Amino acid sequence: MNKTTKVLLLISVTGFLVGATTNVLWGIGMPIGAVFLGFFLISKVLEKEVTAFDEEQRMRLEIAAQFSAQNPTEPLPDHHLSASVHARASA
Repeated sequence: MNKTTKVLLLISVTGFLVGATTNVLWGIGMPIGAVFLGFFLISKVLEKEVTAFDEEQRMRLEIAAQFSAQNPTEPLPDHHLSASVHARASA
């Protein structure tokens, strides 16, 4: 578990304990505990997906950096230029 997941679980448990032990804060503690339990479960389910996405993005950035280092002076293809640039170039 990463830090965010642990914090969500801690808030959830604290909310449930506050709601269960006090009559005054029952209406606040239990719903907060339930909401943060949901956040915890969602983050736990998506934890591996986020890690895979971060790794994929890191690899893409490395490939882009290698490509730009290999061809630093090569111009971009014409389709990257806007229509206004094409109009000024032909005038």
